[in-house]
Amino acid sequence: MSSIRLENLTPFGRLALKLDNDFSELSRLGSQIAKVDIESDSGLDHAIKILNLVAQHGKNIADGMQEFSKCLLEARERSEAAIQVVGERAQLVQQRRQKQDQLDQRLRQVEEEVKTVNASLAGFKRQGKNELSEEEKRQITADLERLQNPTLGFIESAQAIKAEAGRLKFKRVEREAQSMIDTLQATRRKINLVTRR
Repeated sequence: MSSIRLENLTPFGRLALKLDNDFSELSRLGSQIAKVDIESDSGLDHAIKILNLVAQHGKNIADGMQEFSKCLLEARERSEAAIQVVGERAQLVQQRRQKQDQLDQRLRQVEEEVKTVNASLAGFKRQGKNELSEEEKRQITADLERLQNPTLGFIESAQAIKAEAGRLKFKRVEREAQSMIDTLQATRRKINLVTRR
């Protein structure tokens, strides 16, 4: 077992160690005085020295207990202050997490709306035929033109989410919103190309 180095201990730890040593020494002196032959002069002198040492250790213990109580009270006050800071910080962390979750939810909602609109384009996939009739081409063009406004709305929603995420310094949400904006703007450009032919 490694020895305890006093310089590595807090004042609280040093006091506890000193008290422990004084208690141990008091116990040792109690055992020692019980064995002293006080019927002889030298034994009596030795017992008096032990009693003086016991008195000194008793005073050290009383002083140490008082100082230890004071340290314990200060440590409790510091702990309570730390718990209060942690509690306040935990509340702020929770509020910030809720804001992040709300932005994530809004972004997921826009994604779902985009998927719903994209699902309406699934009818464009044709099986078997290579050529589209003029009527089918007109229908596709009309359907794509109707997608312009919703796509623009999705872009605006994603931009609002990105702006709020940037203001709140949610970098991940901001990047995801920008990625969605880029994809939607590319889709809008493609729609423009098709509908202007």
